[in-house]
Amino acid sequence: MRRRGNMRYGFILAGGTGTRLRPYTFVLPKPLIPLGAESIIERVLRSFRDAGLDKVVISLGYLGHLVEAVIGDGTKYGVHVEYTREDEPLGTAGALRLIPFDVADEDAVLVVNGDTLTSLDMGELLDWFEERGASAAMVCVEREVKIDYGVVMADQQGNLVGIQEKPSTLNTLSTGINVISGKALRQLPTGRVDMPDFLMNLAAGGERVVCRTVPDLWMDLGRVEDLAAANDLLERGLI
Repeated sequence: MRRRGNMRYGFILAGGTGTRLRPYTFVLPKPLIPLGAESIIERVLRSFRDAGLDKVVISLGYLGHLVEAVIGDGTKYGVHVEYTREDEPLGTAGALRLIPFDVADEDAVLVVNGDTLTSLDMGELLDWFEERGASAAMVCVEREVKIDYGVVMADQQGNLVGIQEKPSTLNTLSTGINVISGKALRQLPTGRVDMPDFLMNLAAGGERVVCRTVPDLWMDLGRVEDLAAANDLLERGLI
């Protein structure tokens, strides 16, 4: 349940150049690439609206004027949107220093990349985060990695110890979806800071950083083949 009096903000990182999505990104910034009838960032904004976020910040960079022209003040998506621009790259965490709101210690900032496709319930995620009283949270998914060859194990003398045929490992991956408390935001150092470094530094300093592994759909639409796979799922009615 939402704690009384606290605020929830959304923060979308939408400043990347999208080099892996060329030639599409020669004319459109990555968050505006169409996915069915709407763009990627519009899907993110819809999930923020459904979560009842109070305000949303979009961090702009490459072709940012096009994002602002399409999204506007967010009224048509049911959210209030403001924008930030970096004079120099600040990193995926450092960009949070530009939030134009007074974020209190108990408030929560939900950070999502502008090329993220997910079925995650953002409101439920924020409820979960607040119940734990943590400083920050990472949303994770599990992915199986298969090796299509026999993996050989040998000792230091080169003697054969064993062979694993086409082994697989189950790995926990970061989705790039994070929740940061206002208290944690005040610990952001100056200069360029990426989110993994920031979260590790928080944990090393004694702050509680929690991880939540979810079964929900999650795709990073940063490559042409990922975008094609997402559109295929959409055409088949799976998303």
